[in-house]
Amino acid sequence: MLTDVDKMAALEAKVKDLIKHSTGLKRRAVQLESRLREADAKLARHAADSRQREKEREWLRGRLRKVLGELELIEHREDDRHGGKS
Repeated sequence: MLTDVDKMAALEAKVKDLIKHSTGLKRRAVQLESRLREADAKLARHAADSRQREKEREWLRGRLRKVLGELELIEHREDDRHGGKS
């Protein structure tokens, strides 16, 4: 049979284990929060990069449409000069 001192020692050991475990969990939570902040920042950078690339693609599409339109005009002028379409 356990004495009161033994029971108190066992209880104290359990409390110390819980404190140790709690400290480890808090440390892990801090690490995970840090990783989450880093991931959020990385995601924000990627989203900004993606928006910038989309703007650049839209600009390029516009330029290509303009150049293609100009080429069509040149082609029509050439056709008109040579008496019709080929």
